[in-house]
Amino acid sequence: MKDIETREDIKLLVDTFYVKVEQNKELGALFNEVAKVDWESHLPKMYDFWETLLFHKMVYKGNPMRIHKMVHQMQSLKKTDFDIWLNLFDKTVNELFSGERAELAKTRALSVATSIQLNTVYQKK
Repeated sequence: MKDIETREDIKLLVDTFYVKVEQNKELGALFNEVAKVDWESHLPKMYDFWETLLFHKMVYKGNPMRIHKMVHQMQSLKKTDFDIWLNLFDKTVNELFSGERAELAKTRALSVATSIQLNTVYQKK
């Protein structure tokens, strides 16, 4: 397997991952019924997000913390939601890629999930 090397690789990763998210009972409901994600606009943002994180190209414009806090207000996010998300992400990376940047993607995913959890699940009310 090759490493994550291009934006096309990121698209493959993101598209494959979010199919799994949608098919997952817990996350699918959270994304589709609670957050009501518009996948047509969400996926390109995720391509930009991961391109920024993995290739240091400043193409992502957004505030993921604000968005996740809004979702958390609609339905409390739980640690298990993040565990499932991370598990699906890691599995997807491992199925598609191998190498330094693939490992970086998994590390960055853990950092993102941890940061969002600290600001939602573990935030004092």
